[in-house]
Amino acid sequence: MKKLIDSIKANTAKNSKNIENSITNMICSKSDPIPLIEENLLNALNIEGEFLVLKLHYSDFEEELKGQKIKYKISQALSVIVSYEDDGNSFEDIKKFVDYIHDISDDKQNATFGVKGVKSLSEFPITILFSGILPINQLKMTVGKKIDELIHSDDEYFLPRFAKHRDDISKEVGIPILPVFPILDEELCELQVRLVDLLDGRVIAEFSVEEALSKETIEIYLLKLFYIYKVLVEDKKS
Repeated sequence: MKKLIDSIKANTAKNSKNIENSITNMICSKSDPIPLIEENLLNALNIEGEFLVLKLHYSDFEEELKGQKIKYKISQALSVIVSYEDDGNSFEDIKKFVDYIHDISDDKQNATFGVKGVKSLSEFPITILFSGILPINQLKMTVGKKIDELIHSDDEYFLPRFAKHRDDISKEVGIPILPVFPILDEELCELQVRLVDLLDGRVIAEFSVEEALSKETIEIYLLKLFYIYKVLVEDKKS
């Protein structure tokens, strides 16, 4: 436990005691329904980048489907570890969250969870540790209406195509690039894409392609994004 506490203190500037309590309480013993050992948490904290702790109740699930707070935090973190409390009546609630997080996690991420048996649920029976949060993965992408319609028209084509594109960028820059979930912005031109730095709100890039929109045209957008990411990483290194 000492190594874990020392790691938390070394990576925390404020509220270190609260964060320490939240993270150490995530540990689920071998006698719990699903163990979550100290080493899992220690390894997560030792990944390069920042970390964030989020506490939730099972009743927050419907709100998550609307606001997608967890979804966008997952898109920024290389590791996602979740601890759930079970009072004997929480199986279905836990399953909803486990399935949801699994479905939106990427194969470049470490996603682990444990379940702790309790007599009664605490105020926040879910604790999520997001770690390995790097600046290059803290971008928000908004898109115009026609782009949004096209990229959601054929998941069987676009999902694997975008995954391969992230792989190509990751190999080029030497950093795992996580999914950026495009958000429809009806104030943008229909063919426009905008990238915003979530850390300071700066517009990183804004562009469109003045051609008929199609799967082939999307490749031009992907090429632009490839070079934008490459420049961003090179800027960070310098």
